[in-house]
Amino acid sequence: MLEIEQSPLKDCFLVKPSQFEDARGLFCETYNENDFKKATGLHVTFVQDNQSNSKYGVLRGLHFQLEKWRKPSWLG
Repeated sequence: MLEIEQSPLKDCFLVKPSQFEDARGLFCETYNENDFKKATGLHVTFVQDNQSNSKYGVLRGLHFQLEKWRKPSWLG
């Protein structure tokens, strides 16, 4: 979930992502189109962005996605 605040500048927002951490590392969704549009009323064509940081020895997998919803994926 994102916390989105209006800055003193017109159409400029401060976006604060929630960060989730466990024994494997951390994950945060740094942008979500629906949350941004709901908070600002603006439609921006940028769907979603996530960040993760895995601890040593953690292998993150890929999720199955149908071609229509497929995103570039890396295994790290």
